[in-house]
Amino acid sequence: MGAMWILFIPFLVIFYASSEKKIKRLNKRIRRLEKQLKGNQDMSRLLEELKGQTVTVTVNGFGTEYEIIDIDEDWVKLSRENKKKEKETKLVRIEDIQGIQL
Repeated sequence: MGAMWILFIPFLVIFYASSEKKIKRLNKRIRRLEKQLKGNQDMSRLLEELKGQTVTVTVNGFGTEYEIIDIDEDWVKLSRENKKKEKETKLVRIEDIQGIQL
């Protein structure tokens, strides 16, 4: 009976080592996601200061002038007049915005 437990010790060590690697990997992912979330919150706070102003917003490599209408933690509501003088409103995720110029 005592010899049987000795055979299981290497399996327990391997199991513990693999689970420890998974835990470290998950902790890194959590830290990265928290940092990304904090970045979005900081961006949201900065965009809040620009609310009501007309700025050039770069999304997908194209910059267009928009007025910032409203902001929350994840989304920005933008508005502009198109060539036909019609109001165009657009919702954009904060993480998709590549740049903003006054």
